[in-house]
Amino acid sequence: MIYCDWITTARKCLEGEPPPCHIARFYVQEEDIEFPLVGVEPSSRVAQFYGELLAEVERSRLRDRRKELYRKFRNRVVAAHVAVEDVRVSVGTVSTLEKSLAHLDVALGWMTDLIEYDKEHPIHWSEVFPTEDVQSQLSPSELWLHFKLESIRPCLVFLVRLLGLVLPKYSDTWLECEESLTNKYWIVQFVLDSPRPPRQPVSTHPLGIDLSS
Repeated sequence: MIYCDWITTARKCLEGEPPPCHIARFYVQEEDIEFPLVGVEPSSRVAQFYGELLAEVERSRLRDRRKELYRKFRNRVVAAHVAVEDVRVSVGTVSTLEKSLAHLDVALGWMTDLIEYDKEHPIHWSEVFPTEDVQSQLSPSELWLHFKLESIRPCLVFLVRLLGLVLPKYSDTWLECEESLTNKYWIVQFVLDSPRPPRQPVSTHPLGIDLSS
């Protein structure tokens, strides 16, 4: 996942260990930034959004390991939002974002572990539907994929906005990513761009938090 590489790069830059110059030159934001951050959802609203998704996961028949990894992912995303609120200053440097970036780094790590687990243990109908009589145009793996994508989207939007503050030189890249992630049909485009597009039309579900701020 390219987002994992970006967050690693941003954290190294903040720690004073940017990648070698022959790879690229990264310039960390030197000007102070204002808090609270513009366009970042309150942690309480993020917690509510993920709380509803987590409740759905906990009520499901998903394997315990899937539930555990999803729970850990959710906790870190919420913690990342709390971290930027705990700065408790009106003006600061981008170094104050390090804790939040660290939480997001771990969150993406848990999501990566979940993806790997899903590859090793493909999801079964019984995990996503209470009975085998329920019909769907999507396969179990496609249903679970869409759930994970809807779950990770707010995390990635938040990350991109932090990257825009830490590494402003690449603002065009961050803007392009944000526009893609906040597009109403982003899942459709994401899936169609994948090596194995779905056999049936893809539906999207409205999110409970505002990604367009």
